[in-house]
Amino acid sequence: MDASKAQTPQAPQAPAADVAALSLAEYGDALRRRTVGAKATVQRLLDTIEQANRSLDAFTYVDREAALDAARGVDALVAARTDLGPLMGVPIALKDLYAASGMPLAAGSRVDVRDCAPDEGTIVRALKRSGAIVVGKTRTTEFAFGTFNPSHPTPRNPRDADVHRMPGGSSSGSAVAQAAGLCAIAFGSDTGGSVRQPAALCGVAGFKPTAGRLPLDGVFPLSPTFDSPGWFAHRVDDIVLGRPVAHFFDDLDDEVARAIDDCERALRAAGARIVPVTLPPVTDLDAAFGGYLAAELVAHLGRARVEANLERMDPVAAGRITLGLTLTAEAFLDLRRRFTLLAQHAQAALAGVDAILTPTCPRIPPPIEPYRSPDKAAAWSRDALRFTRPGNLFRYCGISLPVGHGALPVGLQLLGRAGGDTELLAIAAVVDAIVGRPTAVA
Repeated sequence: MDASKAQTPQAPQAPAADVAALSLAEYGDALRRRTVGAKATVQRLLDTIEQANRSLDAFTYVDREAALDAARGVDALVAARTDLGPLMGVPIALKDLYAASGMPLAAGSRVDVRDCAPDEGTIVRALKRSGAIVVGKTRTTEFAFGTFNPSHPTPRNPRDADVHRMPGGSSSGSAVAQAAGLCAIAFGSDTGGSVRQPAALCGVAGFKPTAGRLPLDGVFPLSPTFDSPGWFAHRVDDIVLGRPVAHFFDDLDDEVARAIDDCERALRAAGARIVPVTLPPVTDLDAAFGGYLAAELVAHLGRARVEANLERMDPVAAGRITLGLTLTAEAFLDLRRRFTLLAQHAQAALAGVDAILTPTCPRIPPPIEPYRSPDKAAAWSRDALRFTRPGNLFRYCGISLPVGHGALPVGLQLLGRAGGDTELLAIAAVVDAIVGRPTAVA
């Protein structure tokens, strides 16, 4: 036999993993033991996305070939006993505010923003260097400015197969992709609650780091002052939790109130102390917050582009961004000063407690149809974000955990002091273990 023509037998391809059913640690261990393969896993996930996205509409772009190429590379590294760390081979999705080489970025808008879109930035480059595999881009509301666009497609909340319910926003596509098991981690952004609120409505965990803790280069900005990159996941003894005495427990849906009460009882039974705390009032600054964000967005897009394209924008987004066309420089700087003082007072309010406990959203996800008019859509955004926005104003870090065992999801919000991200995540892991897991998506 001619040895030059002899071929080395090919090892059988390792099977696919179900990333929705495994923790990242379990998946990573199986990958390294080669009982599952990255390529097979990504192939299975891409096939699932192709089928599921027809109804869910979570993804605006799927980078199939690049994802498969990256997965093949991970399998080769595993075979060569090269370990890039815990994110190696992990399939991730990016909100359509994150720049990624070879993928379009529209920021959820019909307005052409290609000339002001950023290049791939620190976060995405670090994820790729760690071996994470980007499968595609997920839908966002226009410029991430609001939770619902009546004139744009809205991803379908996978917690109800029969009724098109609110998935939350602006990181709606990422939350839906995570809840439907279409990725292992989905990245979003949070300026007024845009990770925590959709996490609560879709029944997954959503984390917002302290603003400024992670670099934002490569992420299309709504507000450089308040933007935080954040992410969604399926999972996250002596704790003192603060319970705000005002605002955060007002006018809750019955299902939300029952779920939060159940959580408080479980935490107290496990030894946690829940004490009343008084947080700074935000009533006079809450309305000004939207104008401040609009001014920063106008500064990025340019006044001429905004004025020329208002009619192309979703009416809710257009109505909000016009506030930024009239805010004077003096008023803007005054608001910045007042926001800084508010954050200082909010840090002092956390003295003596490990974290603040509140509902994430006062509502369970409603059907979207009653909110199709611009006025009702805007009212929904104001109501649904009223427990998350103060966390941004206070410059806290925050997380929403899925709780409750009803048919529709409820979120439990934990807020921590600025810079206390590691401590908050540790607390959240303990709370998550105590309050139990909610009913899984059917």
